[in-house]
Amino acid sequence: MLPEDWKLTTLGKVCEGHLQTGPFGSQLHAHEYQEIGVTVVMPKDIINCRVDASKAAKITIQRAEDLKKHQLLAGDLLFSRRGDVTRFALIDEKSEGSLCGTGCLKARPSKNHSPIFLSYILQRNMVKTWLEHNAVGQTMPNMNTAILAELPLISASSREEEDKIAQILSTWDKAIDKLEALIAAKQKRKKALMQQLLTGKQRFPCFDQEWKHTYLKNVCSIFKGEQLNKIELTKTGDYPALNGGVSPSGFTDKFNTEANTITISEGGNSCGFVNYITQQFWCGGHCYTLKNLTVNKAYLYQFLKSIEVDIMKLRVGSGLPNIQKKDIEIVNIKIPSSEEQQKIAIILTIADNEITIHQNQLTALKKQKKALMQQLLTGKVRVAV
Repeated sequence: MLPEDWKLTTLGKVCEGHLQTGPFGSQLHAHEYQEIGVTVVMPKDIINCRVDASKAAKITIQRAEDLKKHQLLAGDLLFSRRGDVTRFALIDEKSEGSLCGTGCLKARPSKNHSPIFLSYILQRNMVKTWLEHNAVGQTMPNMNTAILAELPLISASSREEEDKIAQILSTWDKAIDKLEALIAAKQKRKKALMQQLLTGKQRFPCFDQEWKHTYLKNVCSIFKGEQLNKIELTKTGDYPALNGGVSPSGFTDKFNTEANTITISEGGNSCGFVNYITQQFWCGGHCYTLKNLTVNKAYLYQFLKSIEVDIMKLRVGSGLPNIQKKDIEIVNIKIPSSEEQQKIAIILTIADNEITIHQNQLTALKKQKKALMQQLLTGKVRVAV
């Protein structure tokens, strides 16, 4: 239940009727697009509630002047008109001056409402569900200004209260953005370390021995898992059942593989994915486990992870791709001395641990933001204005 001074409204009322469809194909032709000029925002350029103009089409300044009524201002809300009709972007200072492209709809909130507050309301599942259910067209969902104007929304008691709520939630978003950027930088650094350390391009002092080249089958035993019947799987249990990839297909009360085991996905979309499982688990029929290692386990995992793209190229089959054991066995492995293996493994494992810590922090921040949205966007928790 909303507070007495909050109210249910619609996008049409919030925008006081200022909703507009982007130019049709007869107004803006594909052959007019170029690499330099004024950005034309299409649905594909709407990513994470913002405009990503890195791959957007552009037109000349003169043509943009002809289509000036489609110009986007900071605070506008841009919606996808077809396909995934739940996609929207809040136009910020970076994307201001772009044009609403073919396939998009523009909404301009009145000065009585906070566009940022509205952008958080639009992220709620109930809004997305409404858009999906009210879109027209069976082959491809379509949206128009008449339908979009009826989109149910919530407005707070005043623009000031909406701004305050938006400011609080934006603080979490900024923290999330910074953490995502930090994780990306750490992942890039880890990749560079792998390229240097696992190829021998960069060596540690005191290590000058020649590296050995051998096949994977010569440093471990490769076992294919056993398929479990679906009735043996539960939604919760002591041990995850892995058929490859990361996510378990279910849980079981038994295991066939020990903790701290390297796996390689045998089939499906994750075919060729290399993983390291830290707990006991059931290895399913679409997963290989590596046992009886004669090399440093952490080093072998890092090496296989570095050539994961090459392992994925071993896929065969057009319907459900898979990788055959005989092909996994002859994957080429570079082996330095045991001391150098350990040194490399320590450095790369530390890098992985740092990334994992930040990813856990990111998950916690996103949960906090979700909880805040549920409280602040419904008026359950009020802010001081």
